[in-house]
Amino acid sequence: MKTDFDILIVGGGLVGLTVALACGQAGFRIGVVDIEKPSEQLAESHDGRASAIATASFRMMRALGVADALVEGDDTHAGPINKILVSDGQAGAAPSPLTLFFDSAQIAEANDGEPLGYMVENRRMRHALHGQTKKQDNITWIAPARVSDIETSGAKTTITFEDGKSLSASLLVAADGRNSFVRRKAGIGVTSWPCHQKAIVTTVEHELPHEGIAHELFLPAGPFAILPLTGNRASIVWTERPRAADAAMALDTEKFAAELARRFGDFLGWVKPVAPRWCYPLSFQHANTYVGERLVLVGDAAHAIHPIAGQGFNMGLRDAAALAEILVQARAEGRDLGDAFVLAQFESWRKFDNTALTLACDMFNRLFSNNIAPIKHARRMGLDIVDKLPPVRAFFMKEASGQIGDLPPLLRGEAYI
Repeated sequence: MKTDFDILIVGGGLVGLTVALACGQAGFRIGVVDIEKPSEQLAESHDGRASAIATASFRMMRALGVADALVEGDDTHAGPINKILVSDGQAGAAPSPLTLFFDSAQIAEANDGEPLGYMVENRRMRHALHGQTKKQDNITWIAPARVSDIETSGAKTTITFEDGKSLSASLLVAADGRNSFVRRKAGIGVTSWPCHQKAIVTTVEHELPHEGIAHELFLPAGPFAILPLTGNRASIVWTERPRAADAAMALDTEKFAAELARRFGDFLGWVKPVAPRWCYPLSFQHANTYVGERLVLVGDAAHAIHPIAGQGFNMGLRDAAALAEILVQARAEGRDLGDAFVLAQFESWRKFDNTALTLACDMFNRLFSNNIAPIKHARRMGLDIVDKLPPVRAFFMKEASGQIGDLPPLLRGEAYI
């Protein structure tokens, strides 16, 4: 029976669009459904966050043509992360001298001389992804549209919209975020637990060059991350207990800037906020299964983690690369894209990796987000010990840059065309 599309993707966010481009490049007919107009998603006020894009993930963006869109002449929107400094301390005080330092030069061979990753503002990435989808004749936008029902029968799954119209496909991809309607409609449960933290996000300008160094300062209430953007700018992810975060958000501009500077320190000279501030509640969530009948979950619909290691978006990008490769292989073998065996391969490939990273992030957040003296001293010693073991340090850097494990072709920078 003929279907409208090979693949319908519900959710036109960063991960959903990456799935669309990855599968579209492989020649599948793609429909992208989203509740917002593309113009609303591209508004500057839509999302103030920035994402750390691991080296392997950025190779994928090059293969999909997205990286080129992040560069406009001599102007680039991708700031290299050359080094990472991890330290432990107290707000307003000098950090502990026992630190952990990662330098991309130490794994230059494995990384082909590239940095550990790149910092890209989400709005810039969204523009680049949107622009690339418009170039693909086999990718169709259906937006704004809200799904009201999903029905699977035989060789197709059909989604019905609130206006009564419907579309069908061989496979449905849920990329509609941590509160996924598609996941709930399929009856897939989640395991979730709170962090009892909120993240304040903004962008600052500073006096001195950051030289591509990302700083992760662990404070008792949670990590304070200074992430290098292009120019003399940095993305700030300031984690606090909910009441303290709400109080900080309520401060006027001058007092907020002063409180931010107290945590930031003066190592980059003067610092001032140059963007609005956003505040997001933090929690962990993991779907009990990634697949259903002619259905697969990707990105936050499948797993949502703490930003402590900057890996959340990269997990979604790895989902996209793995799914595209599995579907390409299924087509080559003459299999139905929605076949249960095909989808089980995706879950087998991705769930172990995502589960391990989710639990590791939770463990690190619990270990560092406290001021218990014995634990504090132990973790500072742990940072110092790892810093003095080059092979261990190299392993962590390869993991952070996405160089560990069985990589799909896109993550190796290999395009399907």
